[in-house]
Amino acid sequence: MNAIENIINRRLFALLRLALWREPQEPTLFEGMDDEAWNAVYKKSVEQGVLAFAFDGVKMLDAELQPSIDVKIQWGYNVENIEKLYKHKVSVATRLAKLYADNGIRTMIMKGLSIARYYPVASHRQFGDIDIFLMGDYERGNKIIAEMGAKIKYSFFVHSEFTASGVNIENHRWFVNPYVNRCATYVQHALEQLVDGARPHPTVEQAYAPSAEFDALFLTRHSSWHYARESIHLRELCDWAVFLHNEYDNMNRTLAERILRESGLERYASILTDICCKYLGLATDKRLALASADSALVERVMNDILSYDEMEQAKRGVLATFYHKITKRWARKWCYDEVVPDSFFGNIFYSAKNYLLHPAAIFKAKS
Repeated sequence: MNAIENIINRRLFALLRLALWREPQEPTLFEGMDDEAWNAVYKKSVEQGVLAFAFDGVKMLDAELQPSIDVKIQWGYNVENIEKLYKHKVSVATRLAKLYADNGIRTMIMKGLSIARYYPVASHRQFGDIDIFLMGDYERGNKIIAEMGAKIKYSFFVHSEFTASGVNIENHRWFVNPYVNRCATYVQHALEQLVDGARPHPTVEQAYAPSAEFDALFLTRHSSWHYARESIHLRELCDWAVFLHNEYDNMNRTLAERILRESGLERYASILTDICCKYLGLATDKRLALASADSALVERVMNDILSYDEMEQAKRGVLATFYHKITKRWARKWCYDEVVPDSFFGNIFYSAKNYLLHPAAIFKAKS
């Protein structure tokens, strides 16, 4: 990482700490910045999925440290769009939860729309799909939607998909793919035991949000799966930080620590936590009692995340795209060897088999 990239990252982290915890600002980082310097921070915040959080930090800076009005207009315009999308998705989720409730089905909302509640401004947490679990009524839930004329897609056996008012809904049969390896099997079984701890969702009426213990395991597994295959964004690090900050005193920590350890996710969770404490300002007294990770490995993972490059997938044929994915995966073999509880070659074999059985899946974008 060169000096220019380093200062861009330092400024972005400082803005995120301001936004998340109201930390004292660091004037020396922002003095004398011109539009070019500010646009570099803006671009990085877009790439890392934290545009709106970063702008919250910008607005907390002293007036003389803030960017020009032109930069703020561009930034603020995009934040407004994020807020509008969030409100629309909450409205869609609320109508969907009511529909299911009227049919005697409980809806638990996972991932983005639930993790957003931990942020100072919930509408600033960007996400795409709305992920739901119908507490054992997966098939009946699909039938209700199909009878209303919606097309149900079954491209992935883990969940079905349908569209409601322009929003993609993923109705989960499984929380994770339980057939990949021992870790996945353990996680699926453990989450099935934890789902009964769901609580009323604070934003979506007649819906539920996962328990703290559920999310400690689910967020870690979901993040680790994506990290090894293609890396993650700072957004996922922020998720882990605000989750620990809000739920540390509420969760059964002994249980959460045990399931992370037994699943094999302890090292990955420890690395995430170390990064959150060092770079995002998470209080050290919010750490779970997990085995410490090697500091050099922590830094390698942090640099890997900061260099995340999510290029738009070029239009290729199935075989060319498959080859591209394999070669890209090979470059991330070290993540399997040192960071996550998954087998590199086992993962390659499973992906190849899955793509052969479901060729359309090779073109599906990351969720």
